[in-house]
Amino acid sequence: MAASLGGVKLTTTYAAYISKTQPADTYSGQVIYKLVHPSNEEPLSPQAATPGCINYFANASNAIGTMGCQSATDNASVELLASNFSRTGYGFAGWSDAYDYVTNFSAHFYGPQETITAPEGTTANGFSLYAVWVKSAGNLQDTDKVAELCGTGTNALVTAPTDGTANLSSVSALTDQRDNQTYAIAKLADDKCWMIENLRLDDSATLTLANTNNPLNDGTNVTLKHNYTDTDTSNTLSATSSVAYNADTAPDGWCTTNSAACDDQSRLRTDNTANRATNNPNTNSSAMYSYGNYYNWYSATAGRGTYGFSTNNNSTAGDLCPSGWRLPKGGNKTRIESNDDNDFWNLIVDALNGGTNPANYDSSTYPYYNGSTEAGPVAAKLRSYPNNYLYSGYVSGGSLNDRGSYGFYWSSTANTNINAYYLYLNSSRVSPGTYNVYKYYGRALRCIASS
Repeated sequence: MAASLGGVKLTTTYAAYISKTQPADTYSGQVIYKLVHPSNEEPLSPQAATPGCINYFANASNAIGTMGCQSATDNASVELLASNFSRTGYGFAGWSDAYDYVTNFSAHFYGPQETITAPEGTTANGFSLYAVWVKSAGNLQDTDKVAELCGTGTNALVTAPTDGTANLSSVSALTDQRDNQTYAIAKLADDKCWMIENLRLDDSATLTLANTNNPLNDGTNVTLKHNYTDTDTSNTLSATSSVAYNADTAPDGWCTTNSAACDDQSRLRTDNTANRATNNPNTNSSAMYSYGNYYNWYSATAGRGTYGFSTNNNSTAGDLCPSGWRLPKGGNKTRIESNDDNDFWNLIVDALNGGTNPANYDSSTYPYYNGSTEAGPVAAKLRSYPNNYLYSGYVSGGSLNDRGSYGFYWSSTANTNINAYYLYLNSSRVSPGTYNVYKYYGRALRCIASS
């Protein structure tokens, strides 16, 4: 386009990006603009799937991890596999049926463990799914960047619809300064920004968080150990305590000795991270990177969730989430209200289910969806893009349980001196942060922006 100003000719050049398969021709009469998130890069190329399989492709030359064939046939109901891929500097936002999802108007997005109907042609030709990557836009601890993405300004993320049809306008990614892990984030239906990947912070006994990146912001170091008896006597059960545990099942951090029985009961780390490059998972019970790490409640709350922290519906002041982020609050509810402190409830009941009471809601008990007409649809929405909740299972006594079938996520809210509230989901039941369990179980973590 050329124009003149004061006799000086001005020229503006517009770059037009089209598909490589677009026919050569002269096009007129219609102009379509598609806004592309600047943090995404052009992916690789289409990949052929194996007949009778859903195949998952990393869709980036520098991604780490492998995935196998998931058997599927035409029109079958299939629960997609959690991702075993990682990519430095990028968050994983889900799967797409188009390798060129950034510019493809017809691309569909799916949560990493969403249930879909396999399309026609899967039996004969297979079905290809591609990792959706979002490049880091900054640091999780950068309050200005978080406010920009999670606010209402021109650069803010768009609130995701509840039907799982959101495009990339709802999603970004930020990097945790503590260990350089990048997480996809999204503005979900409750208008809050959530990390839509499970926390992968390494909870080994040798990791100490620096003062500047301490999630408590109180100037102290926190060593992510499971046996805290060396440093925190307030979290030690005495031999005469009315709540007794034998040596084999002693909850982490509540041990009276520094014995092996007190260590590593709620941690399963290497199965999900270190071995991802050598595993080729083809079921949701296999090793998967995106399941993240598992933490008991004492570790999840960065040592603040002590045995004595027992006030019902009281939440800890600190946790393992990055500065500016926090664990979601949970808690039992005695009545339905939209402006309460249960973050899981606000997302699941008020936002995803439109404020509809569970069919079996009883204010005298812990309210949850259990075999009711809402349970399946609510669970499906939680696992859809971009909510991306997983059936991550849990760890107890060093063993992994129910992965691929049930999801368990800690809240920051205590129930009693031995129990804390958590999110529970499977295909026929959802407890929106209203059920509680022993604090020593290892569960997954999701973080929500503090403001």
